[in-house]
Amino acid sequence: MPLDSLVGPLAAFLAPAGPPLVPTPQYHGEGLFRTSVHLGLRQVQDDFEPAEEHSVFGLVLDVREAGRSEGFEVGLLRSSGDGRIQVGAGELEAESVIWELFVGARWSFDPWSGPLRPHLGVGGSLLYAEFDVSGLGGSDSNSGWAVGVYGGGGIEWRFSDDWAVGLDLRLLYSTPATLQEEAPLDYVQAALTLSWAW
Repeated sequence: MPLDSLVGPLAAFLAPAGPPLVPTPQYHGEGLFRTSVHLGLRQVQDDFEPAEEHSVFGLVLDVREAGRSEGFEVGLLRSSGDGRIQVGAGELEAESVIWELFVGARWSFDPWSGPLRPHLGVGGSLLYAEFDVSGLGGSDSNSGWAVGVYGGGGIEWRFSDDWAVGLDLRLLYSTPATLQEEAPLDYVQAALTLSWAW
């Protein structure tokens, strides 16, 4: 029997059934969860003067499916500021604090196929504000709640598979919070970020 007549059936018998095996793409460093620490400055609208310039600190969790750009984010931010008002021969000291819990949609992109990756986010916030004034032999403390919508974006530089630093810009419009008088908690914010995937 010719050798050629055996090669065809033998190859068919040894060939694996079903479609050919394709290596599964790996997304190391593109974890489903990414946590960010935010540290920056916030300018609250003028009703908070002289305590409208805030420092801000927060934690943000970004969740998305590996290999996809869209996902969602949830975070907690705290900002605070203080200032003084001259009243005649004396002065008043003002302090303001804003807590913010937010959740929204987030899109992360990779247009340059490199370590620089921009992102966009939009969502809703629940805010709690405190505004305290003291001096001239007395003090006054006020607090109130508000809801708002935010939008923002930024860019990250990933210096390893899991770690990145970045810049995040953000603005928010809110309903008025009832403090000493009704005051919206609108702000613009810029923060440096440090994030890691897990």
